[in-house]
This record gives sequence, C-alpha cells and structure tokens, in this order.
Amino acid sequence: MEQPKPIIVDPEVSNHKKKQQKFKKKKITVPFPISNKSKDAAKQKKKERRKKAHVPLRTLDILPFVRLEEDHIVLKEGVMDILQISSLDIDSLSEDDLSLLIYQSARFLRSYQFDFKAVSMNFPSNTKVQQEYWKKKREQTTDEQRLKFIDQKLYELKFLEEERTNREFFLFLYAEDKYKLAERKRICKNLFKNSFPLQELTPEKKKSILFILYNQNTKL
Repeated sequence: MEQPKPIIVDPEVSNHKKKQQKFKKKKITVPFPISNKSKDAAKQKKKERRKKAHVPLRTLDILPFVRLEEDHIVLKEGVMDILQISSLDIDSLSEDDLSLLIYQSARFLRSYQFDFKAVSMNFPSNTKVQQEYWKKKREQTTDEQRLKFIDQKLYELKFLEEERTNREFFLFLYAEDKYKLAERKRICKNLFKNSFPLQELTPEKKKSILFILYNQNTKL
C-alpha cells in the first residue's frame, strides 16, 4: 500500500492565518468610558456659544441714532449731520458750465478726506402754498368761469401732491464730536458754494429723511 504524502504548508500562509486569528481575538476597547458629566459639559458649551451670538430684538438696538439735536444728530459712536444739495437743470446748461461743475465736484472728492455719504431720495411734492393761494382766490371771486378754472387748478395741485414725487439730494457728514463736525460742514460748504450750494435743514426735515431711509415701503 502507498503511504500518504505529507501536507506541506507554506510558512507565509500559516503566519498570515495566525495573524488573522490574533486579530480576531483582540477586542477594541475604549481607553475611558464616556460619562454623563462629559455630555453635560458639552451641552453647557453649546448653550454658552448660543448666548454669545446675541441677536438684537428691537429696532433701537440696530439703528445707530441716539437723539436729534438742533444742529447735529448724536450717534452711538460719534455725530453726524445732513445737508441738502441744491440741484440744477443740467440740460439747460452749456458745455463750459457743465465742465466747470464736473471740475468742482471732482475737486471736492479729491480734497475732502473724511467720511461722507451722498444720498438721493424721492419726496412727495409739496403744493400747500399754491393750494392756499388758489383757495383765497376762490373765496374772493363769484364768477362761474373763474371758479371752474380755480377748481381745475386745485385738482391738479392735489393730484401732483398725491401721485408725483420730487428727487432730492443730501450729503451725510460724520465726525467724532460736534466741533469737528462743524468744521467739516464749513469745509464742504466752501467747496460746494460755486457748484451745488449746500443748505441747512430743519429738525423736522431730518426726521423725515431718516424715516424714509429706514421705512422705504411707507409714505410720509
């Protein structure tokens, strides 16, 4: 009878199997268990982060204005004031006059080194003075033709006041205190006096500007 041949095992294969067996026997253990205290600490950190990200709840917390003085507006950081820029009909000017206006405007941009903002806004047409004039005329006449003419004028003025707006331009100036602001206003007035003169505004007009600026979907 033939003797069985011995089974020869490759040493590399056997070593590989041994390594697999050792790997299977090993258990992955956590160096330290996660306690409830660490979970509570993580939750506490999340709460602190949310508290730091403060969201303003009121409009007063967002807007930079504090109060309105007679000649300036007090901000949370510094002061400001609003001046109106006198507008011109550039279509009726000659080329030389237009070139002069452009040159003077460029001189302001080059020489004025402080913060400012040019703002254009639409304001309702104000025809109260004209309406009062025609109302007085209406009281003084008895002629029917004249009355029809006056009524037509009053109707047109009311229509303009309700449906049409005027484009107005303003210059916002900023400074650290009211004394520096007064000096900067003087500089701007001198630079604009030969091109687009700057006009002082009443406190009521300033309130209207700020109201429209931050409530653009409403009317005065």
